[in-house]
Amino acid sequence: MELKTSSVAARLGVSPKTIQRWVRKYNVPYRKNESGHYVFDAEAIALLERIKFEQSATLEADARREQNEKLQNNEFSADALFQAYVEPHLDQFASRLQKIENKLDQKADDIVSVQLLHHRREIEELVTHLRSLEQRIARLEERTNKEQASKTENAAQKKKRRGLSRIMSLFA
Repeated sequence: MELKTSSVAARLGVSPKTIQRWVRKYNVPYRKNESGHYVFDAEAIALLERIKFEQSATLEADARREQNEKLQNNEFSADALFQAYVEPHLDQFASRLQKIENKLDQKADDIVSVQLLHHRREIEELVTHLRSLEQRIARLEERTNKEQASKTENAAQKKKRRGLSRIMSLFA
């Protein structure tokens, strides 16, 4: 199986120029056809595949190294920015934060006070209502007791009258 540069490049997923560069750099064996195009046999294709694998591993390592360097530079930049712009104003931020916290505490105290007053008023209204209910119950009990007492008196008086009327009826 022999393939031209464009076919090998498509198979490896790289450009034809990259294949040509690798051929020159790594002395990959090739032959030229009558048109002057590179033609690669199976052995040369296997060598190019190994070169691509090693190149991609090297590229990944380089990319990781560059990324780590960027992160380190950015961390340094972040620290420098913090020291240059934030740290001088840190005391001002802290005092403003303390003022806000104090205002928040005061608002919370005010809200609790209002709620306590509202609950106190509700409790006083309930106590007043309970007292009026107790007074009504006491009056109803007195009225009930009076009615029962008058019923027992009436019952006692009626019996006496009935007893007398019976006796009187005997003499009549």
